[in-house]
Amino acid sequence: MSECFKFPSELTIYEVQETFNEVKSYISDKEEVSFDFSETTEVDSAGLQLIIWVVYHSQKVGLNIETISTNELIEARFKKLGVGISTSKIE
Repeated sequence: MSECFKFPSELTIYEVQETFNEVKSYISDKEEVSFDFSETTEVDSAGLQLIIWVVYHSQKVGLNIETISTNELIEARFKKLGVGISTSKIE
C-alpha cells in the first residue's frame, strides 16, 4: 500500500497553491498513489479544480491510484457539477 496524501480541511483559493506544490512533490517518482479528501470540510471552485487536476493528471501519467477517500461534501460538490472521480485509468 502506498503512502496516502491527505488533503487539508480547507481547500479554497487561499490554500490551493501550497497544496498543489505539496501534491506535485508527493506524486513525483511514485508508481502508486492514494488521495484522502475525507477531512476536507471547506472547498471552493479552486479546490474542486485542484482535486480534478490531481486525479486526472495522475491517471494521465500512468500512476496507479490505489484509493480515493472522499466525504459527503466532496461527493455533493462533484455530483452538482456532474463530475465523477474514480480510480480508473485514462486511455
